[in-house]
Amino acid sequence: MHRDKSHGGDGAHVLACQWVRLQTPDVDLTAQSGRTSGLRGKRLRVEVVLAGATAPEPLPVRDLVEADLWSQLPADVSGLLVLLPRADLYLQDEVQFAFHPTLTRVWCLKGRRGQRLVEAPGDNRKVYGFGLVDWRDGWFDGRIAPGRTADVFCEQVRAAVARSKERGRVAIIITDNLKTHTAQGSLLVRNMLAELSDQVSLVYTPAYDPDANRIEWLWRISRRIVTHNHHRSDFETLLADARTHFETLTLTPDDLLRHIGSPFAPDKRSTQSQELAA
Repeated sequence: MHRDKSHGGDGAHVLACQWVRLQTPDVDLTAQSGRTSGLRGKRLRVEVVLAGATAPEPLPVRDLVEADLWSQLPADVSGLLVLLPRADLYLQDEVQFAFHPTLTRVWCLKGRRGQRLVEAPGDNRKVYGFGLVDWRDGWFDGRIAPGRTADVFCEQVRAAVARSKERGRVAIIITDNLKTHTAQGSLLVRNMLAELSDQVSLVYTPAYDPDANRIEWLWRISRRIVTHNHHRSDFETLLADARTHFETLTLTPDDLLRHIGSPFAPDKRSTQSQELAA
């Protein structure tokens, strides 16, 4: 994709296309397996779809991607771009919440006596949070389940499709290629996609490429709130906090859009200025 090489910051770059200003990670062209071209194509598909969502009309795909990458573009990209103006674009993924705390760096007083102690509970029960967010407006659907199973995934996809249908739109959902997300790996998913073939399109990210799905950025916040260095003494408290966190996300779409780096996130400083003026 076209990149503005003068852009600094945290490593994410801005597309240099005159129509699009979308902060995205670099497309990594390093081979992660023998199927290099497949990985490139899947990542390009995701990046182009995210960029195309910023325009009210379908953008020419070859104006979004540099010429040396045209051969890597999957055949369905043009069709997805045509679909985008009348589609809601969702990002979907799961996050694990384990009772055993995740340890991160924290400030402590100097010396052994000043070190912060995090007690291991001796019980590593876990649950999974299923999250789905609208890339444009921050609408969020969050669910807690004991495992990453196809039935919960299908329920979440159906919820997104129902919402989009009420809005007179179809749904495009970016998700990873876990077996429970694919028609090849799950009969439930296969039947659902056959039933909703004209209402939903699933766009899969490459394997071992979490940066391709921007909802992963949200899980950094979720882990910080729920599991990092926690001192909860029972699993039910952690479970309740996870549910409360998801409920909070549904009420704060603007913050959620900022967490995932969406170009549709309102500028926080402008919002604060408007509130002060009011």
